[in-house]
Amino acid sequence: MTASPSKSSSPEKATSALSALRDQIDDIDNALLTLLAKRQGLSRQIATKKALGSNVFRPDREMSLLRNLIAAHPAIDPRLIMGLWRHIISASISEQKPDYTITHSQAARGLAESHGAGYMQCQSCDDVPSAIASLQNGTADCVVLTDDELHSHSQHLIPDEIVVAASIGFLVQEGHQRGYILCRELPLPSGDDKIVLRHDDGSLSFVDMADDMTKQLEQTDGVIVGQYATPVVTQENGMS
Repeated sequence: MTASPSKSSSPEKATSALSALRDQIDDIDNALLTLLAKRQGLSRQIATKKALGSNVFRPDREMSLLRNLIAAHPAIDPRLIMGLWRHIISASISEQKPDYTITHSQAARGLAESHGAGYMQCQSCDDVPSAIASLQNGTADCVVLTDDELHSHSQHLIPDEIVVAASIGFLVQEGHQRGYILCRELPLPSGDDKIVLRHDDGSLSFVDMADDMTKQLEQTDGVIVGQYATPVVTQENGMS
């Protein structure tokens, strides 16, 4: 029995439809790369206009950018946005400062590599004090510590010298390792930030930045040893 024309042509129609969809995806991919190249060009222009020695790592700017992108595109999974832009931002930092160096302990290796996204130099140190010393002597641009390491070595945090400047990552999920980035100066406010206080007993506390922050500090024994942008997303609470 000869198959009817409609039945025999169905697989061909399906193949043709898939091919058309894939062609559209290819066109979009090429358009994305064209826009990415334009973005990189603008980033290079910004680098040439920055004052010599300006900090190329701007966690405040990164967080503001991510918040705006996530708010503007609610239909896109925030994890996809943050994953893509971690690579884009790290590539931009590397272009502006090719020798940008992250030091870390063995425990924080994964966090450091995640932050660098394959573009920044990551150097492992024998211990946390050695990693922090590399930041103090200028051989490193930042230090990445795990949450446990930060609390265990809080005595190495020095106001206006060695401070917490960012949280890794901007996406926090239950069960995932938390980390922090130490730099030589505090970032500018991002609009939703945490202040890190070290108390007389060496313990750390994290409080929301508020308009009455000065009054709050007068009522505590803590000194400011960090400031970082509050993560955008948590698995438990959704978008913040």
